[in-house]
Amino acid sequence: MGYNRIPLCMIAIAACLLIQIAFGEDYLEGGYVGSSDRWKTMEPGIAGMVRWLDMPVTSFPWYSSDVSFYRQAVPVTTFMPFWEYYAAVGQPIVGGIVSNPAKFDIAQETPYSVFYGAGQGLPYSQYASLVPAKANDLWFQGAMNWTQYLVCPVGTVLHLVAHVPVGGTGGFYEIIQNNTTSLKYKTYQFYQGYNTMDYATDQIGRHMLYFVVDNQPSNVVVVDVFSQDSSAEDLTYAETTTLPAPYMLPQTSMPLQVADLGGDTPVSIQSQGMRGYQVFLDGNYIGTEGAGGDVLDGVFDFQVAGGTSHNIRVFDGQFNYPKSMYFDRGVLKIIYVEPGAAAYI
Repeated sequence: MGYNRIPLCMIAIAACLLIQIAFGEDYLEGGYVGSSDRWKTMEPGIAGMVRWLDMPVTSFPWYSSDVSFYRQAVPVTTFMPFWEYYAAVGQPIVGGIVSNPAKFDIAQETPYSVFYGAGQGLPYSQYASLVPAKANDLWFQGAMNWTQYLVCPVGTVLHLVAHVPVGGTGGFYEIIQNNTTSLKYKTYQFYQGYNTMDYATDQIGRHMLYFVVDNQPSNVVVVDVFSQDSSAEDLTYAETTTLPAPYMLPQTSMPLQVADLGGDTPVSIQSQGMRGYQVFLDGNYIGTEGAGGDVLDGVFDFQVAGGTSHNIRVFDGQFNYPKSMYFDRGVLKIIYVEPGAAAYI
């Protein structure tokens, strides 16, 4: 026919080169996959791993001789990737390190993904198939995911999930590094299977937690705790990667809707491109759009206390869309949020 047949292997090589040109060296050599790859079937190992929000995890100079940096207040953007993991209140902690362990139903509160200290992670289904059945595991629990590392403001509460295959009495350890290093230890009674506990970040510094049951140590989870810069300006932020629409978040057993927040000012979040998104008010989860039998129309209505500013955050299962704004008392505020765009009034 007057033309040469091109081998399939050459076509594949050409496709790889086109991808490299399109995304650049950083995308291919950064050690992680793009966010769009999360929604595809993943393979075990490095190829199936995801990177926390597709960016390297924050790194602080804890390993240098000068750790005075931890005493400096940090901007609110430092905490943004981890907002799903901390809250203002939790279970009471009396004379111990964490609250008394309570049973945790993994079937009802299965995480979407688990993230390791370096920020790499796996879908929970893959993690569950790889972890040894007799391993003691410890995680920070978020609204959608689990992680072994996070950054949070001082004075907040973290939710822990511990997997204890044999149950029984165990020791829980807390190490805090700042200008000095302190160690605490307390025994707790763990249930067989999954347990949940709350931990209060009552001082700045690096907090390292782990437990030992039946002479088997768990992994160590790490949280870097800082004070927040109170001079931070109002924030408008959103990652610019869109999701397939319409997209439904995996269901959780968290309260799906708060009927009455005690506010006097109506607020309506409206989106054309997002469905099933979660809403947070001043760092606390308040509900999911379309939950509780409501129509999935992209609208979420609630009330806040007027005459002051609040931080509103929309989480679409992949990216956060937060904004601090002032609410006039008794005046309806409509907030428009679209995938890959900032929240705007």
